[in-house]
Amino acid sequence: MLVKVPERVFDELLRKLKIQVYEYNSRIKEYGVYLKPYHIVYKNGKQYIYIGKYWYKLDKKDGKLKWIYLGKKKPVQYLPDPPAIPDYTIIKDIEGYIIDEKALNEIK
Repeated sequence: MLVKVPERVFDELLRKLKIQVYEYNSRIKEYGVYLKPYHIVYKNGKQYIYIGKYWYKLDKKDGKLKWIYLGKKKPVQYLPDPPAIPDYTIIKDIEGYIIDEKALNEIK
């Protein structure tokens, strides 16, 4: 069931999930691939926020970092498994944040 949550609850949820992704990425940095900590898609006046769902590699050109998309599946099979982040979409509209209730329960 989808529930609306205040911004402070969303911020805390996002902080906890991003910490998991950052810690994982620091363990696998020698492979040159990363889970993108969060990805935002804008559509029909809403923001769809995905946490640790997409794999990327970083490319440096002219001193700028560029994220190169690799897909949703682990690109290197012998990498350790990524953190168990719920595969739920977080939606932000003009009224606030909408999150699957299961995601809130799994993060607590």
